[in-house]
Amino acid sequence: MSNGLSADRDFNCDAAVIGAGFSGTLTAVHLVRLSGGTISVALIEKKQRFARGVAYATEDLDHLLNVPAGRMGAYAKDPEHFLRWCHEHPDTCRAAGVQNVLAGSFVPRKLYGDYLEEVLENTRRRWPGLQLLQEEVADLRLRPNGQFIVEFVGGRTLNAAKVVLALGNFPPGDPWLRDRRFHNSRRYLTDPWAQSTLEQLSEQGDILILGSGLTGLDLLLSLAKRPATGVIHVISRRGLFPQPHALSTPLPAFIDENALPETAREALHQVRKASKQAAEAGSNWRAVVDALRPSTQKIWQRWDWVERRKFLRHLRAYWESHRHRASSEALAVKKNLETCGRLACYRGRVLSITENDTGLEVEFAEFRRCEPKRLQVSYVVNCTGPECNYHKLKDPLVMQLFLRGLITPDPLFLGIEVGVGGIIYDVHGRRVPNLYTLGSPQKGRLLETTAVPELRLQAEGLAKRLWREIRRSEPAGVEAGFGNPALAYEI
Repeated sequence: MSNGLSADRDFNCDAAVIGAGFSGTLTAVHLVRLSGGTISVALIEKKQRFARGVAYATEDLDHLLNVPAGRMGAYAKDPEHFLRWCHEHPDTCRAAGVQNVLAGSFVPRKLYGDYLEEVLENTRRRWPGLQLLQEEVADLRLRPNGQFIVEFVGGRTLNAAKVVLALGNFPPGDPWLRDRRFHNSRRYLTDPWAQSTLEQLSEQGDILILGSGLTGLDLLLSLAKRPATGVIHVISRRGLFPQPHALSTPLPAFIDENALPETAREALHQVRKASKQAAEAGSNWRAVVDALRPSTQKIWQRWDWVERRKFLRHLRAYWESHRHRASSEALAVKKNLETCGRLACYRGRVLSITENDTGLEVEFAEFRRCEPKRLQVSYVVNCTGPECNYHKLKDPLVMQLFLRGLITPDPLFLGIEVGVGGIIYDVHGRRVPNLYTLGSPQKGRLLETTAVPELRLQAEGLAKRLWREIRRSEPAGVEAGFGNPALAYEI
């Protein structure tokens, strides 16, 4: 992959996008297309493969999208773009184990990564100005003129007028137990998607998965294909797995945006009422949850921090299991594992994890049981979901941003302090000039900000903002990009 950096000089660009998952890739794609290739955009990724991030880097064909193919287009104005791409690339689909992709099909995430790679590569071939830099960013320094010096591991630098932090999701946070020595055990695994994790889990013995969300379900799908080595145990605080997708008749928005619910309790009441009415009309609760989507961020922003905390404490797990659903095929695999005795699921809270001569002893309190239970397992895999408290992250760049005061956590520790359009506030509450973000870091402000339908809107909106600002700072006459017929959404 091109890195475009010279050891003896700095590299200059109009915009640097740090992180080449879905969010960063689409921001760079939109920006270079809007400019007609007249500006320089650096898309920076520390891993070898661009346009995949964590979600679409998996090689396991049993890891499926949790949204139907017909709604996964990379562009907000063309949600069926991915579906058409599948029809135009039958060989690629067959290589991913699928054929005859329909609008309602749940296809492998690897295939979606192939699609995003082609979107990026075709953009790079068609519009000059896009540089792909395979580098790890070590530091970000704000210059007196409001621009940035991006420093890479190894010491080379890049001067950027604008910087976008497209950081994506981070690994799960470690369980906060009194004795944390198990964190250093080779039997405690924190990357469920790593090939090394699956290789270790092929050893004989029982396995404990912490967390029953989409990540835990992914791991179950991978383990189901392997010869049985023992029982798979799953412990989660609420005992909730993702709900299955099913056909439902679409409903119009039922929330009055001129009278948004003031509390989480009121919102719950409205959702329950709408779900009952949907069932009576021959639909189901899924249509209600989908109809709520356009209003979710507005409702969240309507609530104060106290009300948001109530939602997180009491309702978040139930909301996420209904909002972020899984394919019926994936849940059928989980059910089959339970039926044949390979899977045991518990609602409870882990009290301790202690390493011994034969593995790890796990003590946990099961819901509504008086006495703690114990499990002896060979491995514990952390699938509790991405760590959102940025103060706990061990990422070198994030730690440097904190040291420089360029970022600060939001009051709920769901992400960082941001404003409208992805602007970032520093430790003193001031806007950091020319620094932006999108996606997961905005959870505190937006709540719903990790799925493709939200991210593609954010990427397009941020690219438009960056292009407007770059144009204002350029000499008169630089107007490329607007009215250009080549800017149609195609790959």
